[in-house]
Amino acid sequence: MVAASSIYCGFASSMSVLSSGLSSGLSHHLVTHVCPVPGGQLYLNEFGNPHGPLVLVLGGISGGRSVWQADGSGWWQELFKVVDLQRFGVLAVDYAGGTGDSQVLPVVATITQQAQLIAAALVQLGLTQLHTVIGGSYGGLVALELAQHTSLSMSRLAVIGAAHRAPAQAVMLRYFQRQLLRLGDAAGEPEQGLQLARALAMLSYRSSAAMDQYFPDPQQAVAYIERKGQQLVQADSVAARNLFEQFGPALDSYRLTPQLIHQPTLLIGFTSDQLVPAELLAEFAEQLPHCAGLHCVESSYGHDGFIKSVSAYAAPLQQFLAAEVGHE
Repeated sequence: MVAASSIYCGFASSMSVLSSGLSSGLSHHLVTHVCPVPGGQLYLNEFGNPHGPLVLVLGGISGGRSVWQADGSGWWQELFKVVDLQRFGVLAVDYAGGTGDSQVLPVVATITQQAQLIAAALVQLGLTQLHTVIGGSYGGLVALELAQHTSLSMSRLAVIGAAHRAPAQAVMLRYFQRQLLRLGDAAGEPEQGLQLARALAMLSYRSSAAMDQYFPDPQQAVAYIERKGQQLVQADSVAARNLFEQFGPALDSYRLTPQLIHQPTLLIGFTSDQLVPAELLAEFAEQLPHCAGLHCVESSYGHDGFIKSVSAYAAPLQQFLAAEVGHE
């Protein structure tokens, strides 16, 4: 792993910038890598134990490299009650064309292309020996693609809220999200179309039980999904459009032959997930050559369970991280 100092490795390789010092211990080692890739550059964060086994963490379409922050504000912060930063080194990435700093032209159109860029960045950094790749939602599919790259060596995969194909329900929901964009454009209100598309996406991520539990007044729930749509558009409307016009179709068209995955693979899902239902994960598990377990856990959060319900799947994930390869 990279030492705690700024490094400029030349035009064709990566630039690494220290973001947070080591004074507070190994878990506060945070370095940002800027890697030139075809058509642009990728931003990756590296943190945790700089000498430990390496874990690559990949989130959903709107997630980025700030999965963990020293001040506790990381968007997947709870995951690091399972992934011990005193033991493991961790890498996280801003997706090309996503909501973070990574930018590549032309815009990435498939899961395979996204994985190719990440693999290229890891090769540049010399970080090709991966203990585990943990992928949630879109990141689970990217993880499955990375598992097939001969330039990388990874011991195991943990795939959370993702499967080998998209179910019809998810494809239909994303279709209507794109239709809302088009209606907004036709009405001369593109930002309104974006906000509504994001609101519909948020509705599909959460379960009915979660909405009732946290919003006893239904109008509070309406205000919540409207606010989430506004926040995404205000942050970066161009990147927001990419999530629906590029990332969504990539999810819809994704198909994987499970027999191509040779690493031990842990599958985790959620009983209330309408985008990746339990029966689809069971189908996936049956076809994987080395399924290391399928855990479909109770969560009121639906698809967002991969972020919100870490404690529900912490035990099997922790056991999987600790197991010797071949003995899962």
